[in-house]
Amino acid sequence: MNLTYRLGDISSIGLTPVVGIREHANTNSLPLMASTSYRNLYAAVTVSNSLTGLAWPSGVTPRAQQLGQFGTSQISLMTGDTPGAGGSPGAIQLDTTVPSAAVVLISIPGRSDGKATWILGDPVGSVLGDTTILEL
Repeated sequence: MNLTYRLGDISSIGLTPVVGIREHANTNSLPLMASTSYRNLYAAVTVSNSLTGLAWPSGVTPRAQQLGQFGTSQISLMTGDTPGAGGSPGAIQLDTTVPSAAVVLISIPGRSDGKATWILGDPVGSVLGDTTILEL
């Protein structure tokens, strides 16, 4: 939507932003898939009775975290994002072993012309400076 708003070329952007989904069982570490494109959102979901904390790897900015109950299990949804770099930023470290978890990688496209992209409403990735190009 942001590219369309800015009259960007969206002809080569797919309509499915989910790059991959990985499931894990009986683990306290969730490896993150390699980042792609402009910005990447990681969403991790865990099922546990005792998860109370986690640590994102360096370079990943933690975003929203929601905890909830489903029967006797605690469902946790954690999100974090990072610029596309072509490699895995590492793994989410959990403070306990969880019986079931999944990590989803969602790619947020940007411009591929090599110029910095200013995303409206994104204070992390949208710092105006002398390398940022604003076009009408």
